[in-house]
Amino acid sequence: MRITDLGLALENAVHFYGEEAGALTQAASHHLATPGKRTRSKLLFAASSKPINLELLAHSAAAIELIHEASVVHDDIQDRTEYRRGEPSVWQKFGANTALLLGDHFVSAAFRAIAEVDVNSSMHAKLLIMMSQAISRAASGQHLQLSSTIQSADLTKIYTEVAVSKTGAFIALPLQFSNLIGHDQILNTEPARLCGEQLGLAYQILDDLRPFATPTTLVNDEDIIGKVITAPVAAIKSIAPSEDPFEALIRQTSHRDLALDLCRIWQTQAITRAVEYAAKLPAHTIAVIKKFIDERLRNDASMSTPNAANTIQLPHRAYQRWPNNRTKSTKVI
Repeated sequence: MRITDLGLALENAVHFYGEEAGALTQAASHHLATPGKRTRSKLLFAASSKPINLELLAHSAAAIELIHEASVVHDDIQDRTEYRRGEPSVWQKFGANTALLLGDHFVSAAFRAIAEVDVNSSMHAKLLIMMSQAISRAASGQHLQLSSTIQSADLTKIYTEVAVSKTGAFIALPLQFSNLIGHDQILNTEPARLCGEQLGLAYQILDDLRPFATPTTLVNDEDIIGKVITAPVAAIKSIAPSEDPFEALIRQTSHRDLALDLCRIWQTQAITRAVEYAAKLPAHTIAVIKKFIDERLRNDASMSTPNAANTIQLPHRAYQRWPNNRTKSTKVI
């Protein structure tokens, strides 16, 4: 089966399980009609050099995408996002109650997509437990984000926990799945989880930096208006604790430049840790991760902010305030 066939199998599974939703079918079809980039499933496919079961690989990729879609639908409710991928978001078009229930359905559909593949019960258990743990981590991260404010102590620690738990958990999952089903033998999934979480952290920092490519529009940015704790906000609070971080990012160019350079340092640290964890993975997976970093993180990072090519000397205390996650570990099957 060629990679194009896997891609087709993925889309068929996503729509089959995602749109078999009873009274929620119309909302499901609306949301799934405009797919995302499929970053997570592509990572799973690319990292799986010798899959033990192609049907299981395609269905596991579909499960990951359905979980991601569930998080998107739920996030849109909480963030009051009116448009998703150029179309009205589910809550905007069908109401918040429908969107909440659709997200729940997508989670259920993800588990079903894996459960219906004919493999031994031990493999089912490992995949489903791993997916359950990722969902729980993401939910915890979302709660922490919603319950934190700029008055919360140590915003850098809060920010990294949110990014690792929300974005990192779902970047890690395809690498974890690959170690279970993508090679000719089952491998230890813990290095894959730790590597993926740091990739997710770097990915989230980069996403937080994108609005700063055009500073004149920051006053209208959704995260600024919504007082969301992004990487630049955490950086400003580290550099100038007494300042209102949102006002400083909009109006104080010198503080903003320092904060953005600090964010780039944090992103580089996350990438470095990801590479260190990746060293314990198969050679093929290491190559895939390095390509992901080069194409999705480093190249984009060079264009994400107007002063990205410049180097500004930062206060040593600000550099040290970023927490080191090397020792963080949660038991994962």
